[in-house]
Amino acid sequence: MNMPLVTATSLADPLYYLRNAQQVIKLCLSQYSDLLTPAETQQLQQLLQLNTPAQALLVRLVMRKGTLFRTDKLSYTEVPDLAQTLTLLSSLDLISLDPELLLSELCHLAKREECVALARLRISDVTFAANSRKVDLVSALLEQASADELKPLAAWWPDAPFTVIQLSCAALFERLRLMFFGNLHQDWSEFVLTELGLQQFETMPLSRDSKPFQARAEVDLYLALQQLQNRVFNGEPIADIRPLLPAPVACEWIEYRRHKVLYQFGREAERQQDLSLALDLYQQSEHRAAQVRTLRLLEKQLPPAEVFAHTTQALINITQPEALVTVERIRQRSAKKAGIPYTAPVRLNVPSDSEILAKPSQGRVEAAVINHLSTESIQLFHVENRLFNGLFALLFWPALFAPIRGAFFNPFQAGPADLYRPGFIDSRALWLAEGFARLKSGEYKEVIKARYQQKHGISCAFMHWPSLSSELIEMALKVIPAAHLTSVFNYLLLDLRHHRKGMPDLLELDLANQSYRLIEVKGPGDRLQDHQRLWIQTMLAQGLPVSVIQVSWSDS
Repeated sequence: MNMPLVTATSLADPLYYLRNAQQVIKLCLSQYSDLLTPAETQQLQQLLQLNTPAQALLVRLVMRKGTLFRTDKLSYTEVPDLAQTLTLLSSLDLISLDPELLLSELCHLAKREECVALARLRISDVTFAANSRKVDLVSALLEQASADELKPLAAWWPDAPFTVIQLSCAALFERLRLMFFGNLHQDWSEFVLTELGLQQFETMPLSRDSKPFQARAEVDLYLALQQLQNRVFNGEPIADIRPLLPAPVACEWIEYRRHKVLYQFGREAERQQDLSLALDLYQQSEHRAAQVRTLRLLEKQLPPAEVFAHTTQALINITQPEALVTVERIRQRSAKKAGIPYTAPVRLNVPSDSEILAKPSQGRVEAAVINHLSTESIQLFHVENRLFNGLFALLFWPALFAPIRGAFFNPFQAGPADLYRPGFIDSRALWLAEGFARLKSGEYKEVIKARYQQKHGISCAFMHWPSLSSELIEMALKVIPAAHLTSVFNYLLLDLRHHRKGMPDLLELDLANQSYRLIEVKGPGDRLQDHQRLWIQTMLAQGLPVSVIQVSWSDS
Protein backbone atom coordinates (compact mmCIF):
# COMPACT_ATOMS: atom_id res chain seq x y z
CA MET A 1 0.00 0.00 0.00
CA ASN A 2 1.00 3.65 -0.37
CA MET A 3 1.20 6.34 2.26
CA PRO A 4 -2.23 7.88 2.96
CA LEU A 5 -3.00 10.68 0.53
CA VAL A 6 -3.07 14.20 1.91
CA THR A 7 -5.04 16.84 0.03
CA ALA A 8 -3.31 20.18 -0.41
CA THR A 9 -5.13 23.18 1.06
CA SER A 10 -4.83 26.62 -0.51
CA LEU A 11 -3.51 29.49 1.59
CA ALA A 12 -6.61 31.35 0.44
CA ASP A 13 -8.57 29.23 2.93
CA PRO A 14 -8.32 31.09 6.28
CA LEU A 15 -8.34 27.70 8.02
CA TYR A 16 -5.64 26.15 5.82
CA TYR A 17 -3.45 25.50 8.89
CA LEU A 18 -6.29 23.56 10.51
CA ARG A 19 -6.99 21.53 7.36
CA ASN A 20 -3.32 20.53 7.15
CA ALA A 21 -3.20 19.67 10.85
CA GLN A 22 -6.36 17.55 10.59
CA GLN A 23 -4.77 15.52 7.83
CA VAL A 24 -1.61 14.98 9.88
CA ILE A 25 -3.68 13.64 12.76
CA LYS A 26 -5.62 11.36 10.43
CA LEU A 27 -2.42 10.12 8.83
CA CYS A 28 -0.92 9.25 12.23
CA LEU A 29 -4.13 7.52 13.30
CA SER A 30 -4.01 5.48 10.10
CA GLN A 31 -0.29 4.76 9.93
CA TYR A 32 0.56 4.41 13.61
CA SER A 33 -2.65 3.32 15.29
CA ASP A 34 -0.78 0.37 16.82
CA LEU A 35 1.70 2.73 18.51
CA LEU A 36 -0.90 4.88 20.22
CA THR A 37 -2.61 3.96 23.48
CA PRO A 38 -6.41 3.58 23.46
CA ALA A 39 -6.65 6.81 25.48
CA GLU A 40 -4.51 8.71 22.96
CA THR A 41 -6.50 7.37 20.04
CA GLN A 42 -9.76 8.30 21.70
CA GLN A 43 -8.53 11.82 22.50
CA LEU A 44 -7.46 12.41 18.89
CA GLN A 45 -10.72 11.05 17.52
CA GLN A 46 -12.69 13.26 19.90
CA LEU A 47 -10.62 16.24 18.81
CA LEU A 48 -11.51 15.62 15.16
CA GLN A 49 -15.20 15.60 16.12
CA LEU A 50 -15.10 18.99 17.86
CA ASN A 51 -16.54 22.11 16.25
CA THR A 52 -14.26 24.18 14.05
CA PRO A 53 -13.46 26.95 16.61
CA ALA A 54 -12.32 24.37 19.18
CA GLN A 55 -10.12 22.50 16.72
CA ALA A 56 -8.69 25.75 15.37
CA LEU A 57 -7.81 27.06 18.83
CA LEU A 58 -6.13 23.85 19.87
CA VAL A 59 -4.01 23.76 16.70
CA ARG A 60 -3.10 27.41 17.28
CA LEU A 61 -1.90 26.50 20.79
CA VAL A 62 0.06 23.49 19.55
CA MET A 63 1.82 25.68 16.97
CA ARG A 64 2.90 28.23 19.58
CA LYS A 65 5.96 27.86 21.79
CA GLY A 66 5.52 26.55 25.31
CA THR A 67 2.46 25.15 27.02
CA LEU A 68 1.32 28.07 29.20
CA PHE A 69 -0.70 30.89 27.67
CA ARG A 70 -2.44 34.05 28.82
CA THR A 71 -6.04 34.00 27.69
CA ASP A 72 -5.96 37.73 26.90
CA LYS A 73 -3.38 36.90 24.20
CA LEU A 74 -5.66 34.38 22.48
CA SER A 75 -7.55 36.49 19.97
CA TYR A 76 -8.47 34.74 16.75
CA THR A 77 -11.32 35.62 14.40
CA GLU A 78 -12.09 31.92 13.90
CA VAL A 79 -12.72 31.58 17.66
CA PRO A 80 -15.62 34.01 18.34
CA ASP A 81 -16.45 32.74 21.85
CA LEU A 82 -13.13 32.09 23.59
CA ALA A 83 -14.54 31.22 27.01
CA GLN A 84 -16.95 28.63 25.63
CA THR A 85 -14.23 27.11 23.43
CA LEU A 86 -11.78 26.85 26.34
CA THR A 87 -14.41 25.11 28.44
CA LEU A 88 -15.04 22.61 25.65
CA LEU A 89 -11.32 21.81 25.25
CA SER A 90 -10.98 21.46 29.01
CA SER A 91 -13.82 18.92 29.12
CA LEU A 92 -11.69 16.59 26.97
CA ASP A 93 -8.54 17.22 29.06
CA LEU A 94 -6.87 18.89 26.07
CA ILE A 95 -6.17 22.00 28.16
CA SER A 96 -6.19 22.90 31.86
CA LEU A 97 -8.09 26.04 32.87
CA ASP A 98 -6.32 26.47 36.21
CA PRO A 99 -2.84 24.96 35.93
CA GLU A 100 -0.19 25.00 38.58
CA LEU A 101 2.87 26.95 37.52
CA LEU A 102 6.26 28.02 38.77
CA LEU A 103 6.80 31.59 39.84
CA SER A 104 9.44 31.86 37.11
CA GLU A 105 6.82 30.83 34.55
CA LEU A 106 4.41 33.44 35.85
CA CYS A 107 7.10 36.11 35.62
CA HIS A 108 7.81 35.06 32.05
CA LEU A 109 4.14 35.52 31.14
CA ALA A 110 3.79 38.86 32.92
CA LYS A 111 4.63 42.24 31.40
CA ARG A 112 7.15 44.50 33.13
CA GLU A 113 4.53 46.75 34.72
CA GLU A 114 2.66 43.64 35.93
CA CYS A 115 5.86 42.36 37.52
CA VAL A 116 6.07 45.69 39.40
CA ALA A 117 2.60 45.08 40.84
CA LEU A 118 3.41 41.46 41.70
CA ALA A 119 6.67 42.43 43.39
CA ARG A 120 4.94 45.12 45.46
CA LEU A 121 2.36 42.55 46.53
CA ARG A 122 4.74 39.72 47.43
CA ILE A 123 7.65 41.78 48.78
CA SER A 124 5.86 44.50 50.71
CA ASP A 125 8.92 45.61 52.72
CA VAL A 126 10.78 46.73 49.59
CA THR A 127 9.90 49.72 47.43
CA PHE A 128 9.83 49.07 43.70
CA ALA A 129 9.82 52.01 41.32
CA ALA A 130 7.35 52.02 38.46
CA ASN A 131 10.21 52.06 35.98
CA SER A 132 12.12 49.11 37.53
CA ARG A 133 13.73 46.76 35.03
CA LYS A 134 11.93 43.48 34.55
CA VAL A 135 15.12 41.47 35.05
CA ASP A 136 15.60 43.05 38.49
CA LEU A 137 11.98 42.49 39.44
CA VAL A 138 12.10 38.83 38.43
CA SER A 139 15.34 38.32 40.35
CA ALA A 140 13.82 39.76 43.51
CA LEU A 141 10.64 37.71 43.14
CA LEU A 142 12.45 34.42 42.58
CA GLU A 143 14.52 34.92 45.72
CA GLN A 144 11.27 34.69 47.69
CA ALA A 145 10.15 31.26 46.41
CA SER A 146 11.45 27.77 45.93
CA ALA A 147 12.60 27.16 42.36
CA ASP A 148 10.40 24.07 41.97
CA GLU A 149 7.31 25.25 43.88
CA LEU A 150 4.11 24.87 41.85
CA LYS A 151 0.93 26.81 42.62
CA PRO A 152 -2.21 27.92 40.77
CA LEU A 153 -2.12 31.50 39.54
CA ALA A 154 -4.50 32.67 42.26
CA ALA A 155 -2.14 31.38 44.96
CA TRP A 156 0.74 33.40 43.54
CA TRP A 157 -1.34 36.45 42.70
CA PRO A 158 -4.97 36.53 43.93
CA ASP A 159 -5.90 39.62 41.89
CA ALA A 160 -3.89 38.85 38.76
CA PRO A 161 -5.14 40.94 35.81
CA PHE A 162 -5.11 37.92 33.51
CA THR A 163 -5.80 34.20 33.55
CA VAL A 164 -3.55 31.37 32.40
CA ILE A 165 -4.33 28.08 30.66
CA GLN A 166 -2.06 25.15 29.93
CA LEU A 167 -1.92 22.84 26.92
CA SER A 168 -2.41 19.39 28.46
CA CYS A 169 -1.85 17.36 25.30
CA ALA A 170 1.62 18.73 24.46
CA ALA A 171 3.30 15.35 25.02
CA LEU A 172 0.84 13.64 22.68
CA PHE A 173 1.45 16.17 19.92
CA GLU A 174 5.20 15.88 20.48
CA ARG A 175 4.79 12.16 19.84
CA LEU A 176 2.74 12.83 16.69
CA ARG A 177 5.32 15.34 15.49
CA LEU A 178 8.09 12.78 15.85
CA MET A 179 6.13 10.05 14.08
CA PHE A 180 5.16 12.41 11.25
CA PHE A 181 8.49 14.20 10.65
CA GLY A 182 10.88 11.52 11.91
CA ASN A 183 12.69 14.18 13.96
CA LEU A 184 11.99 16.90 16.49
CA HIS A 185 13.82 19.82 14.90
CA GLN A 186 10.92 20.48 12.52
CA ASP A 187 7.95 22.13 14.18
CA TRP A 188 4.28 22.08 13.39
CA SER A 189 4.19 25.56 11.91
CA GLU A 190 6.77 24.51 9.30
CA PHE A 191 4.24 22.06 7.94
CA VAL A 192 0.75 23.35 8.68
CA LEU A 193 1.61 26.82 7.34
CA THR A 194 2.91 25.44 4.03
CA GLU A 195 0.87 25.62 0.86
CA LEU A 196 1.43 22.01 -0.13
CA GLY A 197 -0.26 22.43 -3.47
CA LEU A 198 2.77 24.34 -4.75
CA GLN A 199 4.92 21.21 -4.63
CA GLN A 200 4.73 17.68 -6.00
CA PHE A 201 6.08 14.70 -4.08
CA GLU A 202 6.91 11.15 -5.04
CA THR A 203 4.28 8.57 -4.11
CA MET A 204 5.91 6.25 -1.62
CA PRO A 205 4.94 2.63 -1.03
CA LEU A 206 4.41 1.75 2.61
CA SER A 207 4.66 -1.71 4.12
CA ARG A 208 4.91 -3.04 7.62
CA ASP A 209 8.63 -3.62 7.10
CA SER A 210 9.32 -0.09 5.85
CA LYS A 211 7.42 1.69 8.65
CA PRO A 212 10.05 3.78 10.49
CA PHE A 213 8.56 3.15 13.93
CA GLN A 214 7.41 -0.41 14.51
CA ALA A 215 7.02 -0.40 18.28
CA ARG A 216 5.93 2.21 20.80
CA ALA A 217 9.17 1.60 22.72
CA GLU A 218 11.12 2.96 19.73
CA VAL A 219 9.19 6.22 19.87
CA ASP A 220 9.74 6.34 23.63
CA LEU A 221 13.48 5.84 23.15
CA TYR A 222 13.77 8.65 20.62
CA LEU A 223 11.80 10.97 22.92
CA ALA A 224 14.02 9.99 25.85
CA LEU A 225 17.13 10.90 23.84
CA GLN A 226 15.59 14.26 23.03
CA GLN A 227 14.78 14.89 26.69
CA LEU A 228 18.40 14.20 27.63
CA GLN A 229 19.54 16.63 24.93
CA ASN A 230 17.17 19.27 26.31
CA ARG A 231 18.62 18.81 29.79
CA VAL A 232 22.13 19.29 28.44
CA PHE A 233 20.99 22.35 26.49
CA ASN A 234 19.55 23.77 29.73
CA GLY A 235 22.95 23.50 31.40
CA GLU A 236 23.08 20.18 33.22
CA PRO A 237 26.62 18.73 33.34
CA ILE A 238 27.33 15.99 30.80
CA ALA A 239 28.77 13.85 33.61
CA ASP A 240 25.31 13.75 35.23
CA ILE A 241 23.56 12.90 31.98
CA ARG A 242 26.01 10.27 30.69
CA PRO A 243 24.73 7.38 32.92
CA LEU A 244 21.19 7.98 31.65
CA LEU A 245 22.00 7.29 27.99
CA PRO A 246 20.17 4.19 26.71
CA ALA A 247 21.92 0.99 25.68
CA PRO A 248 22.32 0.02 21.99
CA VAL A 249 19.09 -0.80 20.14
CA ALA A 250 18.32 -3.16 17.28
CA CYS A 251 16.71 -0.52 15.03
CA GLU A 252 19.48 0.75 12.70
CA TRP A 253 18.22 4.29 12.16
CA ILE A 254 17.45 4.92 15.83
CA GLU A 255 20.82 3.43 16.76
CA TYR A 256 22.40 5.96 14.40
CA ARG A 257 20.53 8.66 16.30
CA ARG A 258 21.94 7.32 19.59
CA HIS A 259 25.50 7.44 18.20
CA LYS A 260 24.92 11.00 17.00
CA VAL A 261 23.80 12.00 20.50
CA LEU A 262 26.93 10.37 21.95
CA TYR A 263 29.01 12.50 19.59
CA GLN A 264 27.08 15.68 20.42
CA PHE A 265 27.50 15.03 24.14
CA GLY A 266 31.22 14.52 23.53
CA ARG A 267 31.38 17.96 21.93
CA GLU A 268 29.55 19.44 24.90
CA ALA A 269 31.88 17.65 27.33
CA GLU A 270 34.79 19.30 25.51
CA ARG A 271 33.15 22.70 26.00
CA GLN A 272 32.72 21.87 29.68
CA GLN A 273 36.47 21.00 29.79
CA ASP A 274 35.78 17.39 30.78
CA LEU A 275 38.18 15.98 28.20
CA SER A 276 38.35 12.44 29.58
CA LEU A 277 34.55 12.15 29.40
CA ALA A 278 34.58 13.66 25.91
CA LEU A 279 37.12 11.08 24.78
CA ASP A 280 35.06 8.26 26.29
CA LEU A 281 31.92 9.47 24.48
CA TYR A 282 33.72 9.84 21.15
CA GLN A 283 35.21 6.36 21.39
CA GLN A 284 31.76 4.87 22.02
CA SER A 285 30.19 6.77 19.14
CA GLU A 286 30.24 5.51 15.56
CA HIS A 287 29.24 8.90 14.21
CA ARG A 288 31.40 9.81 11.22
CA ALA A 289 32.96 12.84 12.95
CA ALA A 290 33.73 11.10 16.24
CA GLN A 291 37.01 9.52 15.16
CA VAL A 292 38.44 12.84 13.95
CA ARG A 293 37.47 14.52 17.22
CA THR A 294 39.15 11.64 19.06
CA LEU A 295 42.37 12.30 17.16
CA ARG A 296 42.18 16.01 17.94
CA LEU A 297 41.89 15.26 21.65
CA LEU A 298 44.63 12.65 21.57
CA GLU A 299 46.88 15.16 19.81
CA LYS A 300 46.58 17.38 22.90
CA GLN A 301 47.13 14.57 25.41
CA LEU A 302 49.49 11.92 23.99
CA PRO A 303 53.13 11.95 22.84
CA PRO A 304 53.37 12.74 19.09
CA ALA A 305 54.62 9.23 18.22
CA GLU A 306 51.48 7.67 19.72
CA VAL A 307 49.26 10.16 17.90
CA PHE A 308 51.01 9.23 14.65
CA ALA A 309 50.23 5.54 15.31
CA HIS A 310 46.56 6.39 15.89
CA THR A 311 46.40 8.25 12.58
CA THR A 312 47.67 5.15 10.79
CA GLN A 313 44.62 3.21 11.97
CA ALA A 314 42.31 6.15 11.25
CA LEU A 315 43.44 6.21 7.62
CA ILE A 316 42.22 2.62 7.34
CA ASN A 317 38.88 3.19 9.05
CA ILE A 318 37.85 6.55 7.57
CA THR A 319 36.60 6.70 3.98
CA GLN A 320 35.34 10.28 3.69
CA PRO A 321 37.91 12.39 1.76
CA GLU A 322 37.30 15.58 3.76
CA ALA A 323 37.91 13.74 7.03
CA LEU A 324 41.03 12.15 5.57
CA VAL A 325 42.43 15.61 4.81
CA THR A 326 42.13 16.45 8.52
CA VAL A 327 43.72 13.13 9.54
CA GLU A 328 46.63 13.73 7.17
CA ARG A 329 47.22 17.16 8.70
CA ILE A 330 47.26 15.69 12.22
CA ARG A 331 49.56 12.95 10.97
CA GLN A 332 51.94 15.44 9.42
CA ARG A 333 52.10 17.57 12.58
CA SER A 334 52.66 14.59 14.88
CA ALA A 335 55.36 13.14 12.57
CA LYS A 336 57.21 16.44 12.57
CA LYS A 337 57.07 16.72 16.38
CA ALA A 338 58.12 13.10 16.87
CA GLY A 339 60.89 13.23 14.29
CA ILE A 340 59.28 10.46 12.25
CA PRO A 341 60.16 10.47 8.52
CA TYR A 342 56.96 11.19 6.67
CA THR A 343 56.12 12.15 3.14
CA ALA A 344 52.71 13.69 2.57
CA PRO A 345 50.56 12.17 -0.20
CA VAL A 346 51.36 13.63 -3.61
CA ARG A 347 48.49 15.66 -5.00
CA LEU A 348 47.90 16.20 -8.68
CA ASN A 349 48.59 19.67 -9.94
CA VAL A 350 45.40 21.51 -10.80
CA PRO A 351 45.52 23.03 -14.31
CA SER A 352 44.96 26.75 -13.99
CA ASP A 353 44.60 29.63 -16.45
CA SER A 354 44.44 33.35 -15.79
CA GLU A 355 42.06 35.68 -17.55
CA ILE A 356 41.94 39.46 -17.36
CA LEU A 357 38.39 40.53 -18.10
CA ALA A 358 36.43 43.74 -18.12
CA LYS A 359 34.41 43.88 -14.93
CA PRO A 360 30.71 43.71 -15.75
CA SER A 361 28.39 46.31 -14.27
CA GLN A 362 26.30 43.53 -12.82
CA GLY A 363 26.22 39.74 -12.61
CA ARG A 364 28.63 37.17 -11.22
CA VAL A 365 32.15 36.39 -12.31
CA GLU A 366 30.96 33.11 -13.87
CA ALA A 367 28.75 35.07 -16.27
CA ALA A 368 31.76 37.13 -17.34
CA VAL A 369 33.74 33.97 -18.12
CA ILE A 370 30.82 32.47 -20.06
CA ASN A 371 30.56 35.63 -22.14
CA HIS A 372 34.33 35.64 -22.75
CA LEU A 373 34.70 31.99 -23.82
CA SER A 374 31.49 31.48 -25.80
CA THR A 375 31.76 31.16 -29.59
CA GLU A 376 29.55 29.85 -32.36
CA SER A 377 30.66 26.29 -31.69
CA ILE A 378 31.36 26.50 -27.96
CA GLN A 379 28.55 26.86 -25.44
CA LEU A 380 29.00 27.30 -21.70
CA PHE A 381 26.49 26.63 -18.94
CA HIS A 382 26.65 27.64 -15.28
CA VAL A 383 25.85 24.22 -13.82
CA GLU A 384 27.94 24.13 -10.63
CA ASN A 385 26.47 21.37 -8.42
CA ARG A 386 23.23 21.02 -10.33
CA LEU A 387 24.14 19.01 -13.43
CA PHE A 388 25.87 15.98 -11.93
CA ASN A 389 23.54 15.92 -8.91
CA GLY A 390 20.58 16.00 -11.29
CA LEU A 391 21.92 13.23 -13.52
CA PHE A 392 22.67 11.18 -10.41
CA ALA A 393 19.10 11.64 -9.14
CA LEU A 394 17.53 10.70 -12.46
CA LEU A 395 19.63 7.56 -12.88
CA PHE A 396 19.37 6.44 -9.25
CA TRP A 397 15.81 7.64 -8.58
CA PRO A 398 14.66 4.15 -7.47
CA ALA A 399 17.49 4.08 -4.91
CA LEU A 400 16.69 7.56 -3.56
CA PHE A 401 13.02 6.67 -3.16
CA ALA A 402 13.42 3.05 -2.11
CA PRO A 403 11.05 1.83 0.64
CA ILE A 404 13.77 1.51 3.27
CA ARG A 405 12.88 1.56 6.95
CA GLY A 406 13.62 4.91 8.53
CA ALA A 407 13.73 6.70 5.16
CA PHE A 408 10.18 8.02 4.69
CA PHE A 409 7.82 9.23 7.39
CA ASN A 410 5.29 11.31 5.49
CA PRO A 411 4.18 12.03 1.91
CA PHE A 412 6.00 15.40 1.80
CA GLN A 413 9.64 14.40 1.64
CA ALA A 414 11.94 15.48 -1.16
CA GLY A 415 14.31 12.66 -0.31
CA PRO A 416 14.97 9.92 2.22
CA ALA A 417 15.65 10.83 5.84
CA ASP A 418 18.62 8.43 5.84
CA LEU A 419 20.34 10.15 2.90
CA TYR A 420 23.41 11.02 4.98
CA ARG A 421 23.45 8.04 7.30
CA PRO A 422 26.29 5.48 7.04
CA GLY A 423 23.95 2.66 5.99
CA PHE A 424 22.49 4.50 2.98
CA ILE A 425 24.61 2.66 0.39
CA ASP A 426 24.40 -0.83 1.91
CA SER A 427 20.62 -0.65 2.28
CA ARG A 428 20.26 0.26 -1.41
CA ALA A 429 22.97 -1.96 -2.89
CA LEU A 430 20.65 -3.58 -5.43
CA TRP A 431 19.19 -0.31 -6.74
CA LEU A 432 22.62 1.31 -6.94
CA ALA A 433 24.09 -1.71 -8.72
CA GLU A 434 21.26 -1.51 -11.25
CA GLY A 435 22.11 2.11 -12.03
CA PHE A 436 25.82 1.41 -12.47
CA ALA A 437 24.98 -1.60 -14.67
CA ARG A 438 23.02 0.71 -16.96
CA LEU A 439 26.03 3.00 -17.19
CA LYS A 440 28.10 0.02 -18.25
CA SER A 441 25.60 -1.26 -20.79
CA GLY A 442 24.84 2.14 -22.32
CA GLU A 443 21.15 2.11 -21.32
CA TYR A 444 21.67 5.02 -18.95
CA LYS A 445 21.02 7.74 -21.54
CA GLU A 446 17.52 6.56 -22.36
CA VAL A 447 16.78 5.87 -18.69
CA ILE A 448 17.83 9.39 -17.67
CA LYS A 449 15.91 11.09 -20.48
CA ALA A 450 12.77 9.02 -19.89
CA ARG A 451 12.88 9.61 -16.16
CA TYR A 452 13.32 13.34 -16.74
CA GLN A 453 9.95 13.35 -18.51
CA GLN A 454 8.28 11.01 -16.00
CA LYS A 455 9.44 12.77 -12.82
CA HIS A 456 9.67 16.38 -13.96
CA GLY A 457 8.59 18.76 -11.20
CA ILE A 458 8.58 16.17 -8.40
CA SER A 459 10.49 17.46 -5.39
CA CYS A 460 13.86 15.75 -5.04
CA ALA A 461 16.74 16.76 -2.79
CA PHE A 462 19.23 16.38 -5.65
CA MET A 463 17.19 18.08 -8.37
CA HIS A 464 16.89 21.76 -9.21
CA TRP A 465 14.44 21.47 -12.07
CA PRO A 466 14.67 25.08 -13.34
CA SER A 467 18.42 24.61 -13.94
CA LEU A 468 18.14 21.41 -15.95
CA SER A 469 16.45 21.67 -19.32
CA SER A 470 15.95 18.58 -21.43
CA GLU A 471 18.22 20.21 -24.05
CA LEU A 472 21.09 20.59 -21.56
CA ILE A 473 20.72 17.00 -20.42
CA GLU A 474 20.65 15.81 -24.05
CA MET A 475 23.84 17.71 -24.91
CA ALA A 476 25.63 16.66 -21.71
CA LEU A 477 24.86 12.98 -22.24
CA LYS A 478 26.19 13.17 -25.80
CA VAL A 479 29.67 14.36 -24.80
CA ILE A 480 30.27 13.13 -21.24
CA PRO A 481 31.36 9.47 -21.37
CA ALA A 482 29.74 6.85 -19.16
CA ALA A 483 33.12 6.20 -17.51
CA HIS A 484 33.31 9.83 -16.40
CA LEU A 485 29.77 9.75 -15.00
CA THR A 486 30.63 6.53 -13.17
CA SER A 487 33.64 8.19 -11.54
CA VAL A 488 31.61 11.23 -10.51
CA PHE A 489 28.77 9.15 -9.05
CA ASN A 490 31.16 6.87 -7.13
CA TYR A 491 32.85 9.88 -5.55
CA LEU A 492 29.48 11.47 -4.81
CA LEU A 493 28.41 8.32 -2.94
CA LEU A 494 31.49 8.40 -0.72
CA ASP A 495 29.96 11.32 1.16
CA LEU A 496 26.61 12.54 -0.13
CA ARG A 497 26.31 15.35 2.42
CA HIS A 498 29.59 17.03 1.47
CA HIS A 499 30.15 15.89 -2.12
CA ARG A 500 26.89 17.25 -3.45
CA LYS A 501 28.73 20.60 -3.21
CA GLY A 502 32.07 21.78 -4.54
CA MET A 503 31.74 20.68 -8.17
CA PRO A 504 33.12 22.92 -10.93
CA ASP A 505 31.06 25.96 -11.87
CA LEU A 506 30.86 25.73 -15.64
CA LEU A 507 30.25 23.11 -18.28
CA GLU A 508 31.91 23.98 -21.60
CA LEU A 509 30.55 22.09 -24.61
CA ASP A 510 32.52 22.04 -27.87
CA LEU A 511 29.78 21.06 -30.28
CA ALA A 512 32.09 20.87 -33.28
CA ASN A 513 34.42 18.34 -31.67
CA GLN A 514 31.81 16.71 -29.41
CA SER A 515 33.97 17.31 -26.33
CA TYR A 516 33.56 19.05 -23.02
CA ARG A 517 35.47 20.72 -20.21
CA LEU A 518 34.59 21.50 -16.59
CA ILE A 519 35.73 24.86 -15.29
CA GLU A 520 36.03 26.14 -11.74
CA VAL A 521 35.95 29.95 -11.76
CA LYS A 522 37.73 31.99 -9.12
CA GLY A 523 37.34 35.73 -8.91
CA PRO A 524 39.84 38.20 -7.47
CA GLY A 525 40.91 37.18 -3.97
CA ASP A 526 39.07 33.85 -4.14
CA ARG A 527 40.82 30.48 -3.83
CA LEU A 528 39.99 26.80 -3.94
CA GLN A 529 38.43 25.34 -0.81
CA ASP A 530 39.31 21.83 0.38
CA HIS A 531 36.11 20.24 -0.93
CA GLN A 532 36.54 21.91 -4.32
CA ARG A 533 40.18 20.81 -4.57
CA LEU A 534 39.21 17.25 -3.69
CA TRP A 535 36.59 17.19 -6.43
CA ILE A 536 39.02 18.53 -9.03
CA GLN A 537 41.79 16.12 -8.04
CA THR A 538 39.37 13.18 -8.18
CA MET A 539 38.20 14.24 -11.62
CA LEU A 540 41.77 14.66 -12.87
CA ALA A 541 42.73 11.24 -11.52
CA GLN A 542 39.81 9.71 -13.44
CA GLY A 543 40.62 11.51 -16.67
CA LEU A 544 37.88 14.15 -16.62
CA PRO A 545 38.83 17.41 -18.39
CA VAL A 546 38.76 20.01 -15.63
CA SER A 547 40.65 23.21 -14.95
CA VAL A 548 40.55 26.42 -12.94
CA ILE A 549 40.26 29.90 -14.39
CA GLN A 550 41.50 32.66 -12.12
CA VAL A 551 39.87 35.94 -13.11
CA SER A 552 41.21 39.41 -12.49
CA TRP A 553 39.57 42.62 -13.62
CA SER A 554 41.15 44.98 -16.09
CA ASP A 555 41.61 48.63 -15.13
CA SER A 556 39.56 49.85 -18.08
